[in-house]
Amino acid sequence: MIELEMHTVQSAPEDSRKLLQSSIDNFGWIPNQSAYMAESPALLSSYQYAHDRFSDCSLSDEEKAVVWMTTGLLNQCRYTVQAHRWIALKQGVSVDTLTQLETNPDSLPEKLRAIHRFTQVVVKAQGIIPQPEAMDFLRAGYTRQNMLDIILGVSQKTMSTLLNSLAGTQIEPEFMNVS
Repeated sequence: MIELEMHTVQSAPEDSRKLLQSSIDNFGWIPNQSAYMAESPALLSSYQYAHDRFSDCSLSDEEKAVVWMTTGLLNQCRYTVQAHRWIALKQGVSVDTLTQLETNPDSLPEKLRAIHRFTQVVVKAQGIIPQPEAMDFLRAGYTRQNMLDIILGVSQKTMSTLLNSLAGTQIEPEFMNVS
């Protein structure tokens, strides 16, 4: 395993310090993932910017949770799945929806199933999204903007799941408290 440094505001490169402080302001602490990302101010900045843009996109909080968690599940990133489960619950997404997503996504309501399936297509695309799957997503009642926003969400989560695979990022206790 590559040994990456978990930075604090004090130990981080200068260009990462304000970004880490924004994590403290938003979460109350620096998530381990951000502490590792701080080694590259460009990565941390890009990740946070993509997160902010995806957070303000055309999808509901429930739909964003499906994108984030589906990406984490497919990329086998326990950190992403647990962190976004915690975030989703804080945003009012139901425990039932999250459990279905993790254990039996085919039991999700039709529109969320469509988001889950299209997200899977994007994660596995290797640069080419098949037109039939894109058309299926649009026929499910979603828009071209929704489609492009999913590409943004998958891109953002791919940055973190790749980092977490290198760092072996441990899930902090705060994200384990999902009650």
